[in-house]
Amino acid sequence: MRRTLLALWAAVERFAHARGAIPAVFLWNLGQGSVVPGPAELLLVPLAVADPPRAPRLALAAVLGSIIGGCIAYWIGVAAFAAVGKPMLHFLGVSDDTLASAMAMMERHGWLFILGSTLTPLSTKAISIGAGAVGMPFPLFALALATGRTLRFSLDVLLLRASAGVLHRLRLRMFGQ
Repeated sequence: MRRTLLALWAAVERFAHARGAIPAVFLWNLGQGSVVPGPAELLLVPLAVADPPRAPRLALAAVLGSIIGGCIAYWIGVAAFAAVGKPMLHFLGVSDDTLASAMAMMERHGWLFILGSTLTPLSTKAISIGAGAVGMPFPLFALALATGRTLRFSLDVLLLRASAGVLHRLRLRMFGQ
């Protein structure tokens, strides 16, 4: 098991230093922000741990990808909610009752709901589709999305930097390097 973990970590470190790391973080967050299920930090955190000086650039790629992805999700809600958005939300496990409740809340609290979803485990993708479906003004949506995603990924980098010593000691203990 230790050998496997060591080989996996070596691969992560090689990829973190490769030219494709930043585009990969951007593309993952573009997909994750629009239609692909998965955690937003899937690539950012391990690559930022493996190459701390590159963490701010990786976070910027994550911010840009997730904002564009969120805007795609918004336009799915605007243009094709009945045909595409609603089935996608059902696929993601969102029931009709939950959807109706979320849409009513979106109409009342719009930008706060978007901002909150970017900082919590709520599905920003589903909420972005809902924002488009209820006709939330796009500039307000984009501002809330950009603010929240910038805060989230900036906090990720700050937390990683604050815990760099602990993470380094853990890596030494686990891998002996």
